[in-house]
Amino acid sequence: MEKGYNTKPKEYILSFLKNHKNKRFSVKEMYDSIIGEGYNINLATIYRNVNTLENEGVLLRHQGNDTNYCTYQYVENSDCLAHFHFECIKCGKVSHLGAKETNDFLRLIKNKLYFTVEPQNTYIRGLCNQCKGVFIGI
Repeated sequence: MEKGYNTKPKEYILSFLKNHKNKRFSVKEMYDSIIGEGYNINLATIYRNVNTLENEGVLLRHQGNDTNYCTYQYVENSDCLAHFHFECIKCGKVSHLGAKETNDFLRLIKNKLYFTVEPQNTYIRGLCNQCKGVFIGI
């Protein structure tokens, strides 16, 4: 995707999202957080920039069951579009399953259930180890 020009509001949004890579946010949540950091921006500007950033491939949009509610996550590279995402229902942290594991699972689903899954839109929700109180040292 072709990158557009940068404006101050776009830089505010990108900075906020880059600092919170492992979470998804609604436009309203972005607005509240950016305003809370002391930046002057309006809601309509965030909506415009979110659409632009999504078209540029910088944001991944997740459409909830309610078609009027979307959340967005910063995408560092296109690999994020090829794997599953795990979202903690308590803290909101998003973790990623590797592409190989995702492909193995997709193949299983396709061969057993004859169902094609879009990994970029797939969020598996549950509790992360930290929120469960389990700490695993790697």
